[in-house]
This record gives sequence, structure tokens and C-alpha cells, in this order.
Amino acid sequence: MATPIPANQATFHRDEVVSATGGTSGGPTWESASGVVTDSRAIEPGNLFVALRGERFDAHEFAAQAVDAGATAVVVERGTPLPDHVSTVEVDDTLLALGDLARAHREKWNGKVIGITGSVGKTTTKDLAASALQSAGYRVLKTAGNLNNRIGVPMTLFQLDATVDMAVIEMGTSEPGEIARLAEIAAPDVGIVTGASLSHTEGLGSVAAVADEKVSLLRSIGQDGVAVAYGDDAPLKKRASVVGAKRKLFYGHAAVNDVRVIDWDVDADGTQARFQVRGQEVEIAMGLLGEGAVLNAAGALAIAFGLEASLEDAARGIAGAAPSPGRMQPLAGSGDRLIIDDSYNANPASVEVALNAARAIAEKREAPLVAILGDMKELGAQSEEAHRKVGELVSDAGVFLFVGCGEGMHEAVATANARGADTLWFEDAGECGGLAGRLPLNAVILVKGSRSMEMERVIAPLVGREQR
Repeated sequence: MATPIPANQATFHRDEVVSATGGTSGGPTWESASGVVTDSRAIEPGNLFVALRGERFDAHEFAAQAVDAGATAVVVERGTPLPDHVSTVEVDDTLLALGDLARAHREKWNGKVIGITGSVGKTTTKDLAASALQSAGYRVLKTAGNLNNRIGVPMTLFQLDATVDMAVIEMGTSEPGEIARLAEIAAPDVGIVTGASLSHTEGLGSVAAVADEKVSLLRSIGQDGVAVAYGDDAPLKKRASVVGAKRKLFYGHAAVNDVRVIDWDVDADGTQARFQVRGQEVEIAMGLLGEGAVLNAAGALAIAFGLEASLEDAARGIAGAAPSPGRMQPLAGSGDRLIIDDSYNANPASVEVALNAARAIAEKREAPLVAILGDMKELGAQSEEAHRKVGELVSDAGVFLFVGCGEGMHEAVATANARGADTLWFEDAGECGGLAGRLPLNAVILVKGSRSMEMERVIAPLVGREQR
């Protein structure tokens, strides 16, 4: 489900809009506009409307209607025919202009931006970093939901005002150059890359290309900023080590990291972990599950350390963070079942992390482990091999039952079955949801898949909710 775009009160004078976008002013003169809007249905009096084009929509069709609804002016592509009463700023590309306006607004703001990207764990790291910084006394704005692209990042930045000290901005990518553009817009003071693995390779081509794309965030950090990266990933560390920021921090299990995971333990109630931060020991009992959460917490501690925030306060904030819906969220099912809802998204690295956590919890509960996994999308030419690898991971995890949902998971099921695992395969998640009455009443059940697979259709019957 798409995250609603938040409202904002970002104010621009006409000359600022023209200067920031390289546009040309037309129509009746105007002084200023307050609140940048991209949805004509959300117009309020005085707004600046930016008309975007998409694969299935063209907001230019509603530009005049936006003015009639109260917009002060509209940003449109050059040559757009509009009535004489419409005040315009004509630009070459309205999506580019939206980012340029957000960059101009960010430059007027005096706080710090923390940019976060990575193939796995970026959203949880965002949430943990925001909680850590809030606990340390900062007033924090963070990316809502999945607003991590060339529309969502600008619309988040437009919320920056005097009530905010820190902005924690998640950045996603599906094509080369997207992270660099988002970093250009957000101008981060701190950047973190949580990992670079097989994810979005359909658009990026290879794991090496993914790493290059992600590290472009760190390349945008100035000399006085802080660059943070997952240090146990050797190719990522090599790339991060040569960026321009003087302060570079690495986190992970290895002893050479600035923030080191010493040990951790997980059960259905959460995860206990110990860290060393440049020699200072930090213990945290988190409500989040598994090694992935521990590494995300290490990344958040690195951010806090880089900003010279209190580690004690940061740890308290991390301990108080609740799991986000669909991200390793423990749910009670019928009987004594524990459902681990990790249905928001999936790639090979995140599947491995989720399986490891679910297996550890199942072993501690002396319960059977059921893995219900949906297809991993956007992997391009690597898709078949990636799904085969998941089949190996599942069989190695010693699952009681592996249920594959979708065409890609057919390969994973065949691989796991050949290695001795008990398996079932269904064409889509809706059919997988029919298994609820056939699974052990004491099972630990991991549900995970790419967003487009809608694996929440599996979750609903397992926890006794009606599907919608």
C-alpha cells in the first residue's frame, strides 16, 4: 500500500522558484506560495502545484483545475497550453524541478540530514536511528513509509522547518543514478549504507553495480560530514573507504569495526545484544527480532556516535523502538503459533537474515519452523539462481515445511525438495493463505516475499483476520 504524501508549508517566492528550477514565469504575476503539492485533489488555497507525469497519469491535465481550486501557481513543462488566468513556471522536466525546489528548501534549513540506503535493513535502520536521536534530545523528522524515491524524498524534505533539528531520510533505488540524485537533493551531512547485495539487479545489472549505486550516497558527503557503512561487506568497505568524508565509521561483527557486535540472543519477545563502540560497551534489549535487527542497531549507534550524541540515550531509544508492520513483526496466531510477519519485501540477503532469526526462535521454543516464502522480484537475470539459493537456505534451516508462493519460488521449492525438505508450492499468496488450518498449532511461521506478492494475504488467515 502506498504511503500518503504528507502535507507541508514550505514557502517559496516566485523568483526563488524560477531560480531554483531554471524555469520561466508566465501568466499573472504572483508573490509567493505556501505548501508544495503534486496531487490536484489535495490543493489548498495558496499552494504551489507541481504537475508530474507518470506511466499512467499526467497531472498537466489538472493544472488549470488546481488553480481554480486555490493554487497560487503551477509548475509545468514548457509549452503546456493553459488558460490566461493561470500563473505558471515552465520548466524542462517537472520531476527534476520538484527535486530542485526541495534542495532549495533544504538549503534554507539549518539542521542536519542523515541519508540512509542499502539492499537490506535500511527502513529498520532509519527507524532505529530516528528513535536513537529523539532519545538523545533531537527533534527528528523521518521518512514516512516507502517515500524513499524521487517524489517521496522531496515531499519529505518540504516538511523541514524550525521545529526539526535532524532529518533521517531513507533513499531507495531501482536504476543507476537515482541515489546520487536523491543525495544531491537532500545534501546529507551523514550517510549510511547498510549493505549491497542482490537487489534491484533488474535495473542495476549486478551486485557490483548495486554497491556502486549505494555508495554514491557516501560520495556526496562533504569533508566535514560522516560516512558510515557495513564493514563486514568487503567490496562495500573498499568503496566506502575512499570517499571524501574525513570521518568514516564501519560497523559489523569483525573486530576492526568502529561499532562491533559482540554477541546477541533472540526469543519471541525480542533480541538482547552487546556492542562495543570504540571500546565503550553498550547493552540493548530490543523489541525487534534477530541478527538483522542487531546489525541495524549497530548502524544506528554508529550514526549517533558520528553525531556525538549520548550513546546511553541512543541505546535507550533503540530499546524502545517497536517493529514496523511487515518487518519481522511477531504476531500471535491460533493455538500457540508465532507468526513472524516479514511480508513487506524480500531479496536473497533479507530472506537469509529472516530465516536465521526464525530458526533461532523455533529452536528456543522447541517448535517446528514453517517458511512461507513468496517470489523475490526485480532480480533480472539473477532471479533463477537467487531462488535456487533460497531453496538451499531453507533446506539448511531444517524447516518442518517450506511453502513456496509464485512462479519464482517454484525453483526454490524444487531445490529444497531435492535436498530432502518437505515442500508445497502454490501459484500465488491467496492460495497459500488456505493452509492456516493445516499447520502445527505450536509452529513458528515465517512469512516473507516481495511487495507485489501481497504476502499479507497469507498473514490474515494465520492470525484469524479476514482477507481484504
